Formats: sequence, C-alpha cells, structure tokens
Amino acid sequence: MKKNRDMAVFIPSSGAAGDMIVGSLLDAGANVDLVLGKMKEVGNKAGEINVNVSKTDRNSISGLRVEIDSTDSKLRFEDMVQIIQNSNLSRQSKNKSIQILKNLKEAEDKVHNSSSEFHEVGKADALADIVGSVVGYYDLKLDSRKIYCTELKVGGGYTKTQHGLLSAPTPATLNILKENDMKFSGGPVKQEILTPTGAAILSVFVDKYVETIPHIKITDIGRGAGKKELEVPNLLTICIGEGEKNLIEDTVTSFETNIDDVEGEEIGYLIDKLLKEGALDVSVIPALMKKGRIGNILKVISRKEDLENLSEIVIKETGTLGVRISRDKHRLIAERKFKIVEVFNEEVNVKIGKFRNGEIFDISPEYEDCVKIAEKTGTPLKEVKTRALLKAKEDIN
Repeated sequence: MKKNRDMAVFIPSSGAAGDMIVGSLLDAGANVDLVLGKMKEVGNKAGEINVNVSKTDRNSISGLRVEIDSTDSKLRFEDMVQIIQNSNLSRQSKNKSIQILKNLKEAEDKVHNSSSEFHEVGKADALADIVGSVVGYYDLKLDSRKIYCTELKVGGGYTKTQHGLLSAPTPATLNILKENDMKFSGGPVKQEILTPTGAAILSVFVDKYVETIPHIKITDIGRGAGKKELEVPNLLTICIGEGEKNLIEDTVTSFETNIDDVEGEEIGYLIDKLLKEGALDVSVIPALMKKGRIGNILKVISRKEDLENLSEIVIKETGTLGVRISRDKHRLIAERKFKIVEVFNEEVNVKIGKFRNGEIFDISPEYEDCVKIAEKTGTPLKEVKTRALLKAKEDIN
C-alpha cells in the first residue's frame, strides 16, 4: 500500500550499484545485523562471502560503504532462484528478490542469446546485494511508501568486462532501462556508474521517475558509497519522509482469464485460495463465451511480486492455458486501520477508514468475527455487529 504522504526518493546522481543501494538503506536506518545476516545466509549458499560495512567519505561527504568479498562462483538463474526459495527470507522478500533476478535474466538473455546462466551478475556477491537491498527495503517499510527516483545517471565511456571493452552503460543495463521505462541520461563521468544489478533493483523498487525531487518533509537520509573515487561524490542518496497529499496511492497488478468448465464449488475454493496466497481482490463475472457457452471471467488484483505465484494457482486449479495481464494499475484509497474491541468477552476486529487529516468516515466490524460470536453465544448477528460498532465508536471518542 503506497501512501502519497509517506514517500521515499532515490537520488542516483552518481549512478547506482547493488552495494550502494544496500549502503543507502543501512545508512537510512535499516537493521544492520538483520540485513547482513540475510546477505551472508544467502551468499554463503552461493559460494563464500564476507561482508564489511564502514563509514567513508566521497569528496568530503560521508556515506556507508558495503564491501563484499566472495569466491568467483558462477551461478545459473535456476540455482539463484533455488537458493532464495530455500532460504529463511519472508515470502515477500523471496518474491521481490526473484523478480529482480528475472529482470536481470531477461536483460542478459537478450544480450547473449542464452537462457541458462548470468554473464555479468551470476555471482554470490550480486545475489547478496539483491537480498540485502530487499531485506533493507522491507525493514524500513518502504513497501508502504511511494518510491520516487530522480533521473538516473549512467556514466559513459567504456568498461572492462569478461567480453572485452563494452560501452557504458552496458547492453544488459540498457535492456533493463528500456524494458522498465526508466529515465536516464549520460554523465557526469566517463565510466560505468550504473550496474545491471543496481538498475534491476531500482526497476523493482521504484514507482515513479521524476526530473526533480518531489515536495517532501525529510525524516531520514541514507547515503551509500560506491567503490570508485570519481570527480563527483560517488554516493547514492535516499530521502525518506512525508509529502503533502491526503490520500493513499496503491500500485497493483491485475490479471484475468476466461473459464467455462469449472464448477461453482471449485471457483469458490479457488477464490479462497487466492486470497490466502496474497491476492488483494478476486471477482467472477458471468459471460457468454464462444459457441454460445456460458462461462465466467475470473479477475484477480495483486501485488506485482505475487503475480506469478497467483497466476500458477489459477492455471493449475482451472486448467486454463494462460492469463491476460494488465500491469501497474493505480488506485486512490483511504487509509485503513484495525482496532480490536471486546463483545460478549470475545474479540472483534473493526476496520476504520479515515483520511490522512484524521477524519474518520467509516467504521466496520469484521464479518467473520461477528459470525463466530453470534454462533457461539446464540446472539443475533445484527446485535453483535451493532455492539461492536458502538464499542469502537466509544473507544475512538
């Protein structure tokens, strides 16, 4: 849920790399032990890594430097995904990390016409950077903020790779920029300053690219220091704070499919399963299909990182051969909070809808909680809901 008033801004005036993103998040307040612990857990399954964090200066401006020493391992995409899936990361962190890897893989595949291994980033340190960035992202609760990014600087000139000298930004980085509509420009130096890993992480984190920093009241600042000493401060900055707006902007993904040979009970089961697996909403619309058959259109709204998992569930449960995806839908919604009240010595969750200025416009007791109490006590459902509503209003006042 992205709140217009709660926001963060990445300022990649000297480009971005995975270690710089991790450093900026740690400098902004992410839990160092948590982030480094997860980086080591995942990185050591890919090889051997050692992570060091230290304060440093770039052109007399301080930032946090994250350095990873690792064995020169080379991993296939499937290996990296398996390592993440078998880790102790949260479901959200796994999904977002895998999405970053997919963006990298797609970019590499288009460059090298292959689909098995990474050419520039299939190493333990890159995997650790991705996981560290994602863990820091969730630890700072950036998933509840709208993430902006000012124009990406990509450098220029040439960079040395295993394929020889390549122009900067590299072909893989350019593919990521293109496929994700990321705004960028050359300079301010003639070196590679935007890496494929850095571009892929930002492609998943950022909601909107802007030319200038939006109006923001800053609460936290983080600066991640890059490895190179440049003519300009080699720092990636993140500013976390509040904007001016009063509504919540939520960025979601939706997909749909036609089904005409699934029983009603099976559809009901599927809806429950999708909601349990993270779908934000599921709807079924009756429709007249080809050859005059009566069927349904199943529509699912979800977070971007849950899209593939939910699509697989739909395909397995219905037998449909595919789904139609509509990406990046934006909705404006009011803030929702939950409060627990006690009715007949039982707890009821009450949903409270309000604007950012504090004005409450809706109070709704949760239906399932009220049903359980009604069945347990023999009290009419309507009375349970009324008592819960009155109790919530009383507590709020």
